[in-house]
Amino acid sequence: MSIVSYVVIALALGISNMLLFHRCGEATPVRLSIGLFYTLLVSAVHVLFFYLGNLLGSLLSLDSPTEPHLYDDIIAYIFLGIIVAVVVKMLAPYLRREPRLPLFNLGDIKSVLAMAVATGINVLLIGVGIGFASTSFNLHKILWPLLIVSLLLSYLGLMFGRQKVQLHPRRWMVVASVLLLGTAIAACVNAV
Repeated sequence: MSIVSYVVIALALGISNMLLFHRCGEATPVRLSIGLFYTLLVSAVHVLFFYLGNLLGSLLSLDSPTEPHLYDDIIAYIFLGIIVAVVVKMLAPYLRREPRLPLFNLGDIKSVLAMAVATGINVLLIGVGIGFASTSFNLHKILWPLLIVSLLLSYLGLMFGRQKVQLHPRRWMVVASVLLLGTAIAACVNAV
């Protein structure tokens, strides 16, 4: 997978974090210095989950010793299936008439750690899919795009939440879902 795919996936996950921190920052406003620490903590946990998922996916990936590109199409379809499952899981709560979205207390560090782990499951699954789909393992492609984009968008969401700036969460989540699906479809097209 190219660096562009990693950046697009990082944007989609960063948008999801932005919406989460917007909700939580609106409900329990915290000082921006503490908010920066919380967003860095959540982004670091997500990067760790993404890395672990990538390792797990590369271990489970199918390959043939005689013909290296034998299973490329099957691997791309597995990646597409994982992405579709994650997109449905992320988008379904936003499509309800009255969405019941998760809300975490930013005043408590345990709640922030629980938020990082709970939202990191989607990141772990996407990492497993990328581990399946990518042929090479590059730590810098995994680490930097997700850490930087997630940190910036999470902090932006926290600032918007503190100021009670109106976001349209359904639209933003649709954009994140389209970004994820576009990456998976591009991987399928490239594999065939």
